[in-house]
Order: sequence, then structure tokens, then C-alpha cells
Amino acid sequence: MSTSYDQIIALIIALSSGEADDMHFRTIMEGGAQKAYPVALAPCPRPLGRMEIEGKTIVCGTVTVPEDHAQPEAGTLDLVFTVLRSNSSYPAPDPVVHLHGGPGAGVLGGLRKFAEIFDPWRDTRDIVIFDQRAAGLSARSTTCYDALTINVIDIAKETITSTETEEDTVRPSKLVADCVRELQEAGVGLENFNTYQNALDVRAVVKTLGYETYNLYGISYGTKLSLEVMRSAPEGLRSVIIDGVAPPAIHLYDTLAVPEHEAILAFLAECKADEACNRAYPDLGQKLNEAYDNALAGKVRIQGATMPPQIVSVLLSKRNGQYGQGSYTAYIPAAIYEMARGEEMPTVAMLVEKELSFPLPGATDARNAAKKLTDAEERLVNIVLAEAEALKASDSALDLTIQELKDALLRDRTFGPLAALFDEEMSKAIGPLTTNPERLRAAVIDYAAMQNATPSKDLLRNFVSQYFDGAAQQRLQALVTAMSDSEVQKAFDAIRAATARLEKDILGSSHLWIYACQEDRPYNSLERYREVTDGLEYGRIIRSGWDRMAQDFYTVCELFEPQPREGFHDPVVSDIPTLSIGSTWDVQTAASWAQLATETLSNSQSFIIPEAGHGAVVYQPCVVDMGVAFINDPSRKLDNSCAESTRPTFYIAPWVEEASQAQDP
Repeated sequence: MSTSYDQIIALIIALSSGEADDMHFRTIMEGGAQKAYPVALAPCPRPLGRMEIEGKTIVCGTVTVPEDHAQPEAGTLDLVFTVLRSNSSYPAPDPVVHLHGGPGAGVLGGLRKFAEIFDPWRDTRDIVIFDQRAAGLSARSTTCYDALTINVIDIAKETITSTETEEDTVRPSKLVADCVRELQEAGVGLENFNTYQNALDVRAVVKTLGYETYNLYGISYGTKLSLEVMRSAPEGLRSVIIDGVAPPAIHLYDTLAVPEHEAILAFLAECKADEACNRAYPDLGQKLNEAYDNALAGKVRIQGATMPPQIVSVLLSKRNGQYGQGSYTAYIPAAIYEMARGEEMPTVAMLVEKELSFPLPGATDARNAAKKLTDAEERLVNIVLAEAEALKASDSALDLTIQELKDALLRDRTFGPLAALFDEEMSKAIGPLTTNPERLRAAVIDYAAMQNATPSKDLLRNFVSQYFDGAAQQRLQALVTAMSDSEVQKAFDAIRAATARLEKDILGSSHLWIYACQEDRPYNSLERYREVTDGLEYGRIIRSGWDRMAQDFYTVCELFEPQPREGFHDPVVSDIPTLSIGSTWDVQTAASWAQLATETLSNSQSFIIPEAGHGAVVYQPCVVDMGVAFINDPSRKLDNSCAESTRPTFYIAPWVEEASQAQDP
């Protein structure tokens, strides 16, 4: 096992202490380095990595910042942060600060995943991650609980009785209208939720956590925010990596369909530049149009089923979301040719059967490959694989055990024994409700409504009486009766935590709209979107999904008052060392925008990575190597070896050779 018995015992002992490391986290423990931006410790979002120990390797909490930095006395917001301590005994003084996408997405709800992404940088420096204002765990100030509850009821009722199609689904306008009205009545200054205020937040968070200098790694909207930090709050900023770049000068909502179109052009160019692919599949762009025409005419049939025309665009765009999956780019030219011919479609059938999902090679693939070896070699491979699988299973069990221990300690420390037990018993008792969908939905609605209520035993008792029976009801009622006032408060804290995922699912893009509708809409229009999309060579193939998104965006934005800022959409000018990364399969931010952003950055370098989607760092390990090398030495000029190593090798279908032989005299 990779973790020894002594390490586990040490970890269990350490878990009993919630105190932060006196030396490394002293500034945070003492409330922050800047009195204007006070720091408060709080439990870290779950789950954590196996060896993460709160207060030792990781610390979490909130930084309080002004709602408007120009008027710090007018109101404040709490931003939830995490600091992942460097693995080095002598870390560099400048951390990597990750700026997430969205805007409004947040990352701390998936802390473990992002901790893994940035783990290579921990060899030399700390990692700082925080949810921006109106995003993720920092979004309570802009979460409209009353509007959420009202619309949850409507959506739940419709879902119970509806046989709706995609065209009939509930549009977001009513929810957002109710939400905006509720926030305005509560006095929330929506005009302060923008990229400029976010940039000032970045500086405030870094400084009060005790860092004089720092580096940025921005992805998606985080690239726009990184560029704004470079322009508006550059003090202490040592270097910047922008990945999946959205420059402020780009009309993002006029050009919604442009990134996917660029991905198609890049794919066609890759095949043309590959001698074998171009020989097997000449004029692939023309065949792409023919494939779409055949799909429109109902001529693309797999196992007796007619494929919709969207199959062509999905085939080309789903690569963007294949996190943790193997690539199927190699098969796309053959699939396009087969759909264009309208005859046998073995490659298309294979892709449809696999649902465009290609897991990375594993033990089964190794065993199959070993069958080509000698008997002795095959036995040796199988022994090694068996040992590896046993080790992996053991590590997984260890992960689960440690996580359960951490969660148990956290529940008792955070919620108190009775509140934690109530939460646990409630989870167990919910089982019988799953057999009655309508009653379950009603319970979820009423449960969500309690998050905005004044905590009281009567509310808990009424909920338990209404939805639970028999022994389960008796146990829950006894726990409520025994709770102290503080434990009742903790029980409602648990309810709010449990409904956080529901809020995220239903509110969806509303926090993005708070930003985009105020600072981007004055710069974009539905008419211009249609004009740009009409001018794309393959626009008709990709536009169906984007048309609806554009329509929804501009409809919702009518509910907001535009808040244009002079100069915000100008290109950012800076000499701060910058690494700019685009991806050929990114259908959210065009690969060329990574190069465009560097035109006014005098100390920058840019790379386009094949076989990567939105945020190349999560697709290709060499991007991590590139990023670590750059942060360690921002003056280093990097070569193009990462891009060269990730170029696809195309599949040549058996029928290609057969067709070629048939044509020969």
C-alpha cells in the first residue's frame, strides 16, 4: 500500500484537531493581514483528498470584501476560499491562484477535483482557490431563496404531469424575473457584480491571506478576470496563465457559434495536413456538408433507426466535454464519409453504440494485448495486473474509510452530535419516499423552503410529522425534542448545505446572467449574433443549439439594467509574463482567441493544443508540465513540443482500401 500504518495513525490523530498550523497559516489564523478584508476560518468543503488534513495541509474559510470597493462602508460580501499548502518545506513565496470560469460557476463544490488538477504546482508553492462573488459557495448574497422555492414548486408540478418536449420545457425568464425582483427589494447592488469588482477582490484575497506576490491560472471566464487583474489591480502579480481564453475585446455573445466552427475548421485542417488521412478522405469539408444533407433527408440510419441531423454537430462537438475519456477524433473522418455515402456505416454504428464514450485504456486492454505474447509473458502480465488491481481496490477502500472518518468528525464538530445524528437519520428515513415520486417531490420542495426560514423546533417537527411514519418518525421527533437551541440552528445549517446542489441545478446560469447581461449585453445583440452565424461556412450544421441559447440569453437580459463601463472591452495592455493556451476542440472559447489576447501583451507566448477541449490543463498532461515550467520560470521561452505530441493519428477504415482496389484497373 502507498500509505503506511504509521501514516494512517498519524492522520487519525491529526484529524482530531481542527487547529491550523501555527507557522504556515499564522496570518490566516490571526484574521488576515489586511484589516479591511477580515478572514474567518471555516470547515473545508467535502470531499477532501485522502492525505489532506484541515489546519495542516489545507485551510478554508471566508474573506470579507466590500460589495463596492469604492464605498467599503456600504456593505460587504463573504468569499469562500481554500489554501492548499505546498508539499515543499521551503515553498516559493508566490502561490498559484486559480480563477474559475462562469462567471458564476464556482469550484469549491468540487474542491477535490481541482486540488488534483493543481497538485503538480504544490511541489513548489501554495495553491489558493476561491469562489468569486455571485459564484458557487460565495453566492449566498445573490441567491434568491423565495424565488427559488416558488419556482421549484411550479417546475416540480409540471414535471410530475408533463410529457414535454425540448421546445416545451420551462424557459428561465420567470425564475430570473422573480429572482431579480427579490434581490432588488432586498437592496442587493447588482451593479457591483462585475469583472472589475472581481479583479479588486482577487488582490484583496491574496493580500489578506498573507502573500505579497502571486501567480494566476485562469480558465474560461477566469481568463477574462485574469486580464482585468493585469489591467486594474496588477500589484504583486508575478505571472499569468490563461487557458480557454475569452478576451474582453471579443463580442462573446455575438460569436457564440464561432468557437465550434473554428474547431471544425481545425479538424479539417488536421486531416488535410496528415498524408494518410487526406489520401483516404479527400475533400472532407465537402463530405461534411453532404453528410449533413443526408441526415436532413433521413438517409443516415443505424440499426433501423433514423439518426437526426444533430448527429453531425454532436459528433464534432462532444469532444469538448470528454474529461477523463480517450479520444475518438481518429474515427470522425471515416464517420463523415460514411454518412455522406449513405450506404454501410460501420464506423458511425460503432460510435453510436459507444455513445461517443471511449474510456482510457485499462486492465482489459492490457490483457487483450498480452494474448499476442508468449504464454510465459502473458502469465507475467496477468500477475502484474492482478497485483495492480488489488492495490487500487485497497487504496479505494482506504479513501472511503478515511473520508468517512473525516466526515464523522466534521459532523460532530460542526453540527453537534444531535444535529449530526438528525441529519443522518433523515437521510436513512427518506428511502420509503422514493417509491412515491409525487410525495418525494413535495418533501424536497418543503425541505428546500426551510433553508430561508427562521430556525425552530416546530418547523422540524411539522416536517417530520408530514413526511415520515412509524419508528423513523419517533426517532426523528425524539432528536428534535432533545436538541438545544444551538443544535437546532446547526440542523438548519445542514439543511442549507444539503439544498446547495438543488439551488445550483435549478438556478443554473442565473449568476452568469448577472454578470453578462449587465456588462456584455451593451456590447452584443441578437441581430449581430444572427449576422455572424449566417456568415459561417458550416453555420447551418452547428447553429441549432446556439440559436436557442442566444434567444434565451437576450430574452433574460431584458430583465437587467445594462451597466457598461468605459474601456472594459478594450484589449488589455501589459508586460506581465503571460502564457496563453487555446485548444482545437474548444467549442466555448475559440482557439484563435488565445493568440488574439497576446497581441497587446508584450511579454507573452501562445500555444494551440490539439486533442484538448475547454481548459487544456484537464485534457493533456503536457499542458500541466508546460504550466509548471512557466510558473517556475516565467522568463523561459517554451517550445511547441506539447502541441506536437498531442496531434491525432487518424483511423483508416477497411472499406477505404477496398474502394481503392476496386478503382484500380
